[in-house]
Amino acid sequence: MVKSCEKKYKKYDEFAKLFEILSNPIRIGIIVSLAKGPKKPKEIREELGVPQPLLSQHGTILREMGIIEKVDKLNVKSPCRLKNKRVLEVLRAAGLQV
Repeated sequence: MVKSCEKKYKKYDEFAKLFEILSNPIRIGIIVSLAKGPKKPKEIREELGVPQPLLSQHGTILREMGIIEKVDKLNVKSPCRLKNKRVLEVLRAAGLQV
């Protein structure tokens, strides 16, 4: 991108990153699963049918973006919950029944 354009569009970086995050079906599945309430990683894994390492990888991305969080940050097996519920508005606007 041309340098002069970078400054003008910098304010949209966070939104672009959000849409990049939401471009993965596993991450959307995690969000939809947690929309129903907090769940342990094992429950999410069983619901989505994904291996633990894959769930962990995508969960880390969602945590780093501030979309999900651990209920008890000191407990590795603590349930996760949605931290930023506004992401559900984006999914609903896209036509997903959440």
